[in-house]
Amino acid sequence: FRKINLRKVYTSEIDSELLSLVKRDPQGTVNLVNQNDRRYVGSVLVGGQNFTILFDTGSSNLWVPSVYCTDSACTGGNMYDPAKSTTYKMLPAPNNFTVNFGDGSQIQGYKATDTVKLGGLSITQTIGVVTNFGSTSYKGGGVMGLKFIPDMQFNTPNIIQTMKAQNVLNKALISIRFSPSSSSYLTLGDVPNEYSKSISYNKVVDNNTWTIAISDIQVDGSSLGLKSNALVDTDSNQVSTIHGKISGAILSNNIWWIPCNTKSKVSLVFNGVPYEIDSSQLIKTKNNTTGLCRSGIQPQPATGLSWSLGDVFLTNVLAVFDYDNLQIGLASPVATVG
Repeated sequence: FRKINLRKVYTSEIDSELLSLVKRDPQGTVNLVNQNDRRYVGSVLVGGQNFTILFDTGSSNLWVPSVYCTDSACTGGNMYDPAKSTTYKMLPAPNNFTVNFGDGSQIQGYKATDTVKLGGLSITQTIGVVTNFGSTSYKGGGVMGLKFIPDMQFNTPNIIQTMKAQNVLNKALISIRFSPSSSSYLTLGDVPNEYSKSISYNKVVDNNTWTIAISDIQVDGSSLGLKSNALVDTDSNQVSTIHGKISGAILSNNIWWIPCNTKSKVSLVFNGVPYEIDSSQLIKTKNNTTGLCRSGIQPQPATGLSWSLGDVFLTNVLAVFDYDNLQIGLASPVATVG
């Protein structure tokens, strides 16, 4: 036998580039599915039962329809059955909750804890067991809130923060890649390696929501000199300025229409870095009467914020939500290797 001498190697002796790649490897991945170009959903196990979940950065709770709910909004998909879970525990009374949504929908139920498995990672998490769901549009599934501030009714961290607290994740961090034409995913614990050097981070400018500052807006590379915050809604004056630079754009019944073959390019600038809105997101449904297409950028009721980083923008970037440092990272898409 040949003798091999071994010695302890400290991390300080390892090449920093190699070490950084190891540290940046995500600890879990959730495949996302595009449902009718309206929302992206993924799978989660609650008490060993599978649910198709909508990921929501505007709320912080995890709730699922239960077998105790007979409303159509519950019965359109899988329903949670506490009797089928060996790790289910109802929280002490008072444990009821009510959540109202902007479209007039309302859910009611009670709180419990159970084992939740997301992207192959398991924790014990407070969940909402829905018993009543007043909605005519929602059909099945559930919602996983990703906001960094707990809802007062639940008063519990979201699932990502719980994973960090229970030592399942090294970092309370997720990255989300929406794509209407290729695979979409959510990573847990860190960003994909191919993005590790191209992300530009923006500090959150609000104590309650994932809001960051837009440093400029560009049309065809020309600055419009517009600055605002980005989260929920779009200010109508800024929308008018943008469409004023798009040839052939018109406003009709408070809806902006643009030529379906427009070559104009709209970019949002964060921290000095421009991110172009893809033409497939800027050019929407065609009006057969006028021959124009509905613009993906539309005015919304004033709420004190200026922009909604919905699918129109997020399909153009990898978005990183960093809970440890309260910042959002953005990177332009890169080709997947392999």
